[in-house]
Amino acid sequence: MKPRAARSDCIRIRLHPEEKELLRFNASIQGMCIADYIRQKTLHFRLRQSATEKARLRQLARIGINLNQIARWANSHKRTVETVEILSALACLERQIRAFSSAEEEEDKTCS
Repeated sequence: MKPRAARSDCIRIRLHPEEKELLRFNASIQGMCIADYIRQKTLHFRLRQSATEKARLRQLARIGINLNQIARWANSHKRTVETVEILSALACLERQIRAFSSAEEEEDKTCS
């Protein structure tokens, strides 16, 4: 694999101190330096996942694994009363995950 060429071009912009602080703040929330944050927002591509995004994805993956295990149990014990309770809890969890996912998408849209 060829090594990438180093970035050599530079763009300078003037900002008010408040604007620079807002840029710094937004970049830090995403776990990025200002330059990476500006590249991501202006060039419309994802450079890398932020630390909070990675943590959310890990959390969702764990939830998914647990849900899969519960669904397997429910499928193998279809006739018991407990299954009905578990299936209703699964439906509730699914709604919460969808709401969580929708909130993430909305947050990403407002940050753009």
